[in-house]
Formats: sequence, structure tokens, C-alpha cells
Amino acid sequence: MDTKAIKIRPRWPKNKDDIWNDLFEEADGIVRRKTFVKRISPWLYAAILCVPAFVAIHFYTVTEETARGEHSVVRLPDHSTVTLNAESKISYKPYEWFISRKVALEGEACFDVKHGRRFSVQSGRNCVNVLGTAFNVYARPGMYRVTCLAGRVKVSANRETVVLNPGMQATCREGEWGISKETASYREAGWMLGKFTFVETPLPEVVAEIERQYDIRITSGAGLNHLYTGHFSRTERPEDVLEIIGKPFGITFNIE
Repeated sequence: MDTKAIKIRPRWPKNKDDIWNDLFEEADGIVRRKTFVKRISPWLYAAILCVPAFVAIHFYTVTEETARGEHSVVRLPDHSTVTLNAESKISYKPYEWFISRKVALEGEACFDVKHGRRFSVQSGRNCVNVLGTAFNVYARPGMYRVTCLAGRVKVSANRETVVLNPGMQATCREGEWGISKETASYREAGWMLGKFTFVETPLPEVVAEIERQYDIRITSGAGLNHLYTGHFSRTERPEDVLEIIGKPFGITFNIE
């Protein structure tokens, strides 16, 4: 067969010039797309890197706490001070402090707040709001108590709100509110000097406080269904304190 007589015509819908033009146009589009990606990628990478940083800053929290038998003083970013009683804890977010001064408290602490933006102390669902003042907060299971030492404080607890002036105290025990207009400040803040005063206080709370201050465990062979009025100092031996407290009720306490 004579192959020279065979002619094959390609069935292309376009001629070679159209094909080359289409190829170069497609290649040019790829280059433009790659160039566009290069232009936005630094911003994209920056955003990706910034998101974890912002999340870390938002959730970063400083926690200060005391064990049984010890007290400590904490200085906050605005130079407000917090004196922590035994077995107490506060936490706050330092990087957000000058936007929102918020402290979470468990236990008992005395606050001396510098003037500035609103200062809040949150204990569970209970809250104290101030601008600049001094106050004591007792926030332990079953008992929430706020005593205004200077300035004014607004206390919110159990869906109730009250404003306290110096010497006033708000108490919320098992959901029941109580307001005292004449509370001796030295009695509520005396624990910072190692002095503890109780007025018609359930005996289990008194015993629990002694355990915290001396870092001991106390047992007794009798019930503690009594109210106690009296005081003790941390300079005294725990054995002597327990003897004085238990004697009026005929109770003998033991230290384990």
C-alpha cells in the first residue's frame, strides 16, 4: 500500500493558532491566581497565628491560694491588695485587668481596693461591686458574708441586692438574708491579726475555723448543736482553745 496516498486530517475544532492562544491564556490565569494567593497569604498566616494568642490571653488566669494554717497578701495589677485567710483562693485575668477588674474568691479575704473602674468580687452566684473601698468577704459553703470597712459596697446574693456603708454587714446563710447596721469592723477583720471573734455562731463553724487556722483535724464524742459566743487568738495553743470552747457545753474535743 502506498502510504503517501493516505491523508489524515485531524478533527480539531480549532486551528493551531487558537489552540496556542487558549493555552497561553490559561497559563496566564494560573500565574495571576498564584500571584493573588501570594498577596493574601501573609495576612492569612498572621490571622492564623494571632487567633491562638488572643485565645491564650483571654483565658490566661492567675490563681493565688493559701493552705490551712497560713495567711498571705496578694497585690493586684492596679496595686489593690487582698489579704487571704487560711484555706482561701482568688483568681483573676491580668491581661484584661485594666478593662475589667474582676476577682473570683473562694474562702475569706479582706480587700483594699484602689479607686478606678468598677471592681467585682465573684463567689459562685454572689457578687460584690465597688469603685474604691475596703471590705471583708467570707464565702464558704452554706455561708456568705460581706462587711463594709470603708467606702460603700453593693452586694448581690440570692437575687437580692443591698448597698452597705461602713460598719454594715450583709449575711446570706442557706439562702436567708440578714443585714446588720452596726458591726464592729475589728471583729470581722481581726483575723488578719490572728484574732477571731464569734457572736452566736454555730459551733461547727467555730470548730472548722480552728481546724483551718491551726491545720489540724478535730473530733468530739458529742453533738455540736450549739451557738458559741467568744474569741481566741492564734498565739494560744489549739488544745487550750478547744478546752475553753467546749467547757460551757460539756464537750471534749480531740486533735487527731
